[in-house]
Amino acid sequence: MFKFSLFSAADRARLSTVRVDSLPLKTSIAAFWHILKPYWSCKDSLGSWVLLAIIIALTAGSIFVAASINSWYKDFWDTIQQYDVDAFGHQILIFAGLATIHVLVSVYKSFLCSRLAVSWRRWLTGKVMNEWLEHSTYYKLQLTDKLTDNPDQRIADDLNLYVTSTISLFLGTATDLAMMVTFSIVLWDLSAAVDMTLWNGYVLHLPDGYLFYLALIYAVLGTALTFWLGKPLVKLNFRQQRYEADFRFSLIRVRENAESIALYQGQEDENLTLRSRFADVVKNYILLINCQKRLGFLILGYMQTAVIFPILIAAPLYFAKIITMGSIMQINSAFGNVQNSLSTLVNNFTSWAALKAVVDRLALFYDGMEQTEKLSCLTPARQGVNFKADHLQVRTSTGEVLARSAAFELQPGQSMLIRGKSGCGKSTMLRALAGIWPYAQGEVTMPADGSVLFLSQRPYLPQGTLRQAAGYPQGPENSGLTEKYFAKLGLSHLIPLLDKADLWDHILSLGEQQRVAFVRALIIKPKVLILDESSSALDEPTEQLAYSLLHDELKDSIIVSVGHRRTLLLQHQFLLTCSSPDHWDFAPRPAAV
Repeated sequence: MFKFSLFSAADRARLSTVRVDSLPLKTSIAAFWHILKPYWSCKDSLGSWVLLAIIIALTAGSIFVAASINSWYKDFWDTIQQYDVDAFGHQILIFAGLATIHVLVSVYKSFLCSRLAVSWRRWLTGKVMNEWLEHSTYYKLQLTDKLTDNPDQRIADDLNLYVTSTISLFLGTATDLAMMVTFSIVLWDLSAAVDMTLWNGYVLHLPDGYLFYLALIYAVLGTALTFWLGKPLVKLNFRQQRYEADFRFSLIRVRENAESIALYQGQEDENLTLRSRFADVVKNYILLINCQKRLGFLILGYMQTAVIFPILIAAPLYFAKIITMGSIMQINSAFGNVQNSLSTLVNNFTSWAALKAVVDRLALFYDGMEQTEKLSCLTPARQGVNFKADHLQVRTSTGEVLARSAAFELQPGQSMLIRGKSGCGKSTMLRALAGIWPYAQGEVTMPADGSVLFLSQRPYLPQGTLRQAAGYPQGPENSGLTEKYFAKLGLSHLIPLLDKADLWDHILSLGEQQRVAFVRALIIKPKVLILDESSSALDEPTEQLAYSLLHDELKDSIIVSVGHRRTLLLQHQFLLTCSSPDHWDFAPRPAAV
């Protein structure tokens, strides 16, 4: 199982009562490992392991070049101090060679890191999308999970940030550790024990490795202060990502429902909603940049002080003529590398905080998908040729009973109309029969052979051409049936546009979309066709025409409809009626309608 769960039932209940801003560090680390492990332990990652090995080799090369440049500093500045022109030219040539190698290594390392990120992200995104789409997880998630907001952002943005941040931060940290070891040795060698006479004859004894100790103390103090000032960044980054996603989702909602909003003249209300969502973005962003400002003063001050600190330490030795100018520059370079390596948390604290926020969001998303696995839907059995239900119990997500013991049986070629007052649970009954409603028990049997097609009141028209939409989900039909049924259902004006890609769910009226859905049923010819008020936007003659085509073309199909119009009674042989709350009666249609 690619998904995972990190929370107990008690933790989940507690988290669902408040909006989560951050998870405990221990939980975040466990989640990070769970997300990391699947890719790097599978055979698909073999190429990435090769890339990683090359990147490590290049990193080792970059550290060797850095150590060589550090040694070059001493020789170069000693040459200047000695006014040796010939040696100066020689040192310039050495630097040119080292600089060329450094540029090549750095560029190829960056390029290979990007290639590694693409391979990892492609695999990870594919797996997560599969988990999200299979077993109707995307549908169940919105019914049960109150912790996962905007799953689209988790897949599109957070997975990308997780991959790129993990590669950059962990490779950067590994490089810093290697640099620390390398230059700690250099710094230790440059700081042999020495006695210095200060004012009033006071003698200061500096032990072996004193420069390394000072770099260590400097880095530890800076890290502690950074953690103290930067701790709020984790929660603020988490909230910022959530508020940005909420704002973007609201904008998408306006675009998707543009016609309804325009007809209602609801732009003022939508404007207030969008402004409210954007106000959350701005308010949290101000808190975020204020926190970054305080942290910036510390980090930049820390880094600027680090420039002069080793020179101040080495200056008394230079003026005492114990070391040369070249030694000062070598000490300055080595101290800077050690201090920078030890200060990796200080320098990358903002990035680590952002990564933790990403991991927390993904942990909640993964956990939400895992919980949907525990919601077993009533899966219809596939056997025989009839469509039947027995002892069918249906509830709402809050536990309200909609049906206690519904039952019916339909043979090939028969049809049934589900009727009842608005709100009695007709559409929920269809979801239970279709096998996507997790709050249902009983027995449902579908024909062993053939497909089942569900048409909703507002048909789903996927991105692409109108021909693709008409054949969805089986793909476009090119034998002429699409044109034939478009003409019969009064859609002749759309035939020239069948192969044009466009946003058809925004272009076509609801009545046109419903007729396209009827064309879909006529093309696919399912064994069971379920229609949830799929003709509500059609006039009565067109509705009668559509159902007549279904009966003529799908003679062996079982048709189940939900609808309120009395005209639908004539199109069906049986009725499943909600006669009273939670009680459903199955009977043949009365002769007199």
